[in-house]
Amino acid sequence: MRGILFGLGLSLSLGVFGLAQAQVMPHQSKHKSLGTVNCASSTCHGSIEERSGTPVLQNEYTTWLRQDPHTQAYRILLNEDSKRIAKNLGLKKPAHESKECLDCHSHNAPSTQRGDRFDLTDGVSCEGCHGPAGDWVKTHIEPKPSHAKNIQNGMYPTNEPYAVAKLCTSCHQGDATRPITHQIMGAGHPRLAIEVDTFLALEPPHYRIDQDWTERKGSFDSGKIWAMGQIAAASNLMNLIADPKRNRQGLMPEFMMFDCHSCHSPMSKKDWQPAMGASPGQARINDSSLAMVSALVKATQPQKSAQLKADIQALHVASTSPTANQDQLTKAANKINSTLTDVRNGLSAVKMDGPVLQKVLKEIVITASSGQYHDFAQAEQAFMSVSSVANSLGQRGDSVMVQNLNKRLNSLHKILANDEQYDRTAFQNGMAGLKQVLGE
Repeated sequence: MRGILFGLGLSLSLGVFGLAQAQVMPHQSKHKSLGTVNCASSTCHGSIEERSGTPVLQNEYTTWLRQDPHTQAYRILLNEDSKRIAKNLGLKKPAHESKECLDCHSHNAPSTQRGDRFDLTDGVSCEGCHGPAGDWVKTHIEPKPSHAKNIQNGMYPTNEPYAVAKLCTSCHQGDATRPITHQIMGAGHPRLAIEVDTFLALEPPHYRIDQDWTERKGSFDSGKIWAMGQIAAASNLMNLIADPKRNRQGLMPEFMMFDCHSCHSPMSKKDWQPAMGASPGQARINDSSLAMVSALVKATQPQKSAQLKADIQALHVASTSPTANQDQLTKAANKINSTLTDVRNGLSAVKMDGPVLQKVLKEIVITASSGQYHDFAQAEQAFMSVSSVANSLGQRGDSVMVQNLNKRLNSLHKILANDEQYDRTAFQNGMAGLKQVLGE
């Protein structure tokens, strides 16, 4: 993944934690969306090449247009697979005209909030991530622009780790504002998974972290991006479980809360093993992000580790026990969500420096190599997390260790290439090989 493909790829930065809670996401904003074309001038962000004489690269639009998969998000809705999914869902309109699809495959601003040059077919455009520019574009082009003033006028704080994590996971996982359901997946939509820091590196970045960037937006910490991505994903899941309007589909539970492969597995496969709160023949909640948060907590706030583990166990029991009920499940999810908020607030005082990142990395690798990550979702998340955290270490100067890890990660990537052919034992052995690199 990113460690293999992009070496020491960039990420986003740490800003003020409170901004993520105060600022509405771009698709919820009441500001007017002007259209991507307003960013495309060669004197703004549409330069063919990077420019060195200005505070920003000025080729941001060009990088997005040529390399960013988000530009294809709308066009995908025109292909045969999307037509089939829309038909299977019984949508009244084709995919490229349906809100259910457009909310994530474009910047689907309300018609009353679209400027004259707005173009829905741009896909996930500049304003889809940075917020509708109706008000902030003026302060954005002032002789001495202020990032704080831009944020005040509606720009979304993508420099703030939890804010960008909320934004990315709202589509790549789904949340209350843009729900992804098992019905959508059953209609043919590809399986969803995200590790925010990895995905940002693969995007690819259209900015450079330098002194000017830091002066305008605050310090840069890719380790925090990884941590906040895991917390945001886990929180989205807890919100789904606790929301009575989202956690049911008729008589059935909302299966998006479960690990896909606890049901989608060949009946001839006989490799079931006990896991936290699991028993044979039952769907198991997808706790892959919670597993990463557990490693994070052990490394940064160990006093909370035992309680978090007990709370996760209670969640699994409440979802599988014949004596449990919905109220118990909701209570368990809300308790974990409260802990996640506490952990997130605690991280504001934690510097994700080399020693801390090493602790996180070793915790994930040791847990994985001991066979405690049982399913594909956990293995996939562990792989991306190891790659992300290792590259964060590389940015801090430990490039030799990162190179050695990346050589091992290449073989793990092959093991995870096909989720339906996942070999748990091979993954465990591969992770054991990483322990040697780490000196454990």
